[in-house]
Amino acid sequence: MRSMRKSSRAVVILLGIALVLFALSATVWAAWGNARRSGLGAAIEARLTATPTRTPRPVTLTPRRGSVEPAIVAFTATPVPTAVATVTPAPPKPTSAALSPYLAPIVAQYGMDPSRRFIVVDPNTQRMTIWEPGKAARELPISTGDEDQGYYTLAWYGLVGKYWGTFHAYGTYADEGWYLYDDPTGSILVHSAPYELVDGKKVYEDLDALGNYPASHGCIRLTPDDARWFTAWQPQGVPLVILPRKRASG
Repeated sequence: MRSMRKSSRAVVILLGIALVLFALSATVWAAWGNARRSGLGAAIEARLTATPTRTPRPVTLTPRRGSVEPAIVAFTATPVPTAVATVTPAPPKPTSAALSPYLAPIVAQYGMDPSRRFIVVDPNTQRMTIWEPGKAARELPISTGDEDQGYYTLAWYGLVGKYWGTFHAYGTYADEGWYLYDDPTGSILVHSAPYELVDGKKVYEDLDALGNYPASHGCIRLTPDDARWFTAWQPQGVPLVILPRKRASG
């Protein structure tokens, strides 16, 4: 019985101690919680009521003119590469294509244009000179009017006329005829040496007279080959001058 009372008393003491400890713990906890809560609230209140601070912007420097003026740099031309020495061409040497002392006065007298083609017939030398710019003058042997027989090749200046081709006159034929002019005896032409047809072949007359003496009836005769060349040269419209015949005195 006595032991049971002791046990009950001990339980009551323990409960009392527990209550005291609980009370103390609650007091401490309450004090700590209030301090914590008051500090947190103060921090929040301070943050909410604090004056906002403006974030500073980067400092922009105001441009200022320097004390040294900009210098103007003079333009320097790029040097031209040294060229290879230029050789000055020598003046052109006189060539056979230049007007000869024989042709120059004729051209001046008749007012012919040396930059164009022309023809000179000289009964005194029995030569025809063909002039073509840029080429050597070409000389062809000819035979003009036989004055001893009463046939003359008169001095004349004009343009070569139409092509007659082959024609028949004074009992003979002639090829490559080119008309020049009419005189009292008939038409004057440039043509090949006359010929007769013998057994279908051409037999030419007075070939030895070409370049040597007058033997025609007034026309200007050429060798057959030169007459063909003359036609191929296309002389129609080309100026042609027949120089005056100079007969020997006595």
